[in-house]
Amino acid sequence: MASGYEQVQVQFQNKTGNWSTVIVTQNLPADILNAMKSVAQANPGCRVRAVDSVDRVVDIL
Repeated sequence: MASGYEQVQVQFQNKTGNWSTVIVTQNLPADILNAMKSVAQANPGCRVRAVDSVDRVVDIL
């Protein structure tokens, strides 16, 4: 990706407690929210979070 935006991983927590990356998106609020909503819809009942390249939590549902 040629843009200057850092990438963010959107992950969900599975039933065993492990976090699985599903989507990698740009660190833009609208992109993160859309990706998180999509992951939450595909994985009902699971926690969803967005983390940056050093595993800092950016957002969580």
